[in-house]
Amino acid sequence: MIRYNANRVVVICAIIFLLIFIFVNQNGEPKTDTTPQISKSETAYVQATTLADLPKTINETRQKKTRREKVAEKFFVFSPKCKIPYVDPFTYEILDPSEQVPHLTCGGDPDLFSVLYDRKKRHYILHLNEEISDPLYSNITELYCVYRQTVPGTDDTFAMTYASKPLTENFIVPRDFLGLVVQCYDVNNLSRVVHADAFSFAQYPDHRNETNDDWRGAHYPSVFLFGIDSMSRMNFRRTMPLTSEFTRQQGWYEMEGYNKVGDNTLPNLLAVLTGRSTSEWSRKCNLKSPGCFDFITYLWDYFRSAGYMTAYAEDLPSISTFNYLKAGFRKKPVDFYLRPFLVIIESVLKTVVWLDQKYCVGRRTSFSYVFDYAKQLIQRFVKETPKPLFGLFWTSSCTHDHPKGGELLDERFVNYLEQFKNYGLFDKAIVILFSDHGLRFGELTEHPSGFLEERLPMLHIYLPPWYRRRFPQVARALQLNRNRLTSGFDLHMGIITILEQIRPRINYSIWSCEGCRSIFEVVPSDRGCDDAKIPYHSCACNSYVPVPISDIVQRLATAVVQRMNEFLTQLDLNFECGKLYLRKVLSAKLPVHLDGVGMGIYQLEFITSPNGGKFRSFVRMDDTSKLIEIELEGISRLNSYRNESYCVKDAMAKKICACRDKNWQGSLIDDQNTKIEKTSDGVVVYNVND
Repeated sequence: MIRYNANRVVVICAIIFLLIFIFVNQNGEPKTDTTPQISKSETAYVQATTLADLPKTINETRQKKTRREKVAEKFFVFSPKCKIPYVDPFTYEILDPSEQVPHLTCGGDPDLFSVLYDRKKRHYILHLNEEISDPLYSNITELYCVYRQTVPGTDDTFAMTYASKPLTENFIVPRDFLGLVVQCYDVNNLSRVVHADAFSFAQYPDHRNETNDDWRGAHYPSVFLFGIDSMSRMNFRRTMPLTSEFTRQQGWYEMEGYNKVGDNTLPNLLAVLTGRSTSEWSRKCNLKSPGCFDFITYLWDYFRSAGYMTAYAEDLPSISTFNYLKAGFRKKPVDFYLRPFLVIIESVLKTVVWLDQKYCVGRRTSFSYVFDYAKQLIQRFVKETPKPLFGLFWTSSCTHDHPKGGELLDERFVNYLEQFKNYGLFDKAIVILFSDHGLRFGELTEHPSGFLEERLPMLHIYLPPWYRRRFPQVARALQLNRNRLTSGFDLHMGIITILEQIRPRINYSIWSCEGCRSIFEVVPSDRGCDDAKIPYHSCACNSYVPVPISDIVQRLATAVVQRMNEFLTQLDLNFECGKLYLRKVLSAKLPVHLDGVGMGIYQLEFITSPNGGKFRSFVRMDDTSKLIEIELEGISRLNSYRNESYCVKDAMAKKICACRDKNWQGSLIDDQNTKIEKTSDGVVVYNVND
């Protein structure tokens, strides 16, 4: 029985071997399977395909997929509703790399004072450096030094200093001092100031529950927002290569589809800080009126309620976000508020204007006061005595008016980041490096990519290692959102997500933001600007093609200029501002596709007389070419108005107004080729006569 079974197995194996041999050697060559292997992503394309057509179909599918990938590589965002073309930041045509901005040194004398901190007694010490060997201070006993305390006023409009007092060698700074100004005189000539300096202090807070702070400091992530004004993501890479390289380390996520939502800083920062637009807040109160900004709820208010300490510092106090042509705050908005100190030093210390801004304030750059204050907060409350902290630190002094201003900031800013890293910030905190918009006027806007540069501010988000381990879904979402359309509203909701993770039973969404998504969650891939609450005139998703400058284009541009004049009339500025006239239409473009309401949208660029103002405007026209809509917020000034609008205080009027001088001969007669039909929320509808 055993022998029979063994013989049977041998026969079966021989037959199988023979069949394999015949099959492999048919026609003298081994047969290979020429049918491609099907990936999971290709399965849907071949389910209904016959076997004979399978290789051809799969190859075609792969070719289409390859073409899509190659196309997507040339876009920041590529979806059915949004296509934002890729812009090479290093194209030589944009900015000549040989034309560098000269660096300016603020104060050549050595530091006469240094700030020390006594951790045990929790107070600062202003130390006089007697060992300085500079010839200017060769005889230190010949100097007479005094200090003045900087004191907040009753609101944002002013600050004060107390009378001068003699300064001792190791001056113990009282715990209630926000800052002080130091002046040293030649004792032989007390009218001669030999040295002047200023110092701010992030003081240890009173009345904190230390036990709760210890626990929160160990379990809650601090959140630091560092903002650089007027910095597109392309210009960031172009002018700040060292900082850009820093943000390419592990844990950083760059959002290439981050789109602005408003014209200037205020609407874009309000979107991040409040989740609402300026128009939405304006329905609640007049943003120019004292007290309106105190009425608004900000991210720092939510974080304070969750047990965080809060901070806000911004350079250039004369044009800062909440104070330029606005009333600012009547009460201190955060726990650590640097503005009163900056208001004082900008008025009492010598300033040097560079790149059209107060670049030097005393012996230091304007931005250094902001980041030195951030450094003190990180030293005190991240490294030494951990406490949860939310802070916003904003700079405009280098980048607001010059396309290459980032070159002045780059090395110094990355040095600050390296110091923050040594103090443990990137071990414990979520860090957001962002901007409000790109440069809005000047040579960069003249370049074909200027339209995108203006609308695509940079945004980099850092998650510390422990946070990525605890919330891997957030890291995954940021990775997927890199090339999807996002806005400041999404960033606001993402920061709210942090609070929801640590205090899940509190509802932080006090209103609905239709279309908004948390940037810490996966946003839809097929999003358009309407979906993301981005106004049409701020949207970078639309592609435009040039059209001839026809008679209708001329009439549309004339209607826009009339709208500008009408706005000045509404503000009763006819006698302050001269009447504008259309000098020349530079270009006209139409979107590749019409919008969903059957109206063409012209993008016009034109120059006005007598001020030589260069503007871009969007004009909607119906299919009869008669009815048009002009949105005031969609009118952008492309060249600097400098001081020509000194006579007005309204932000929009400053873009338009050409202040009259005593020799002004302008006319107040209205144009007759357009007729107003309706006015509503900044949108005016016209009938255009042939």
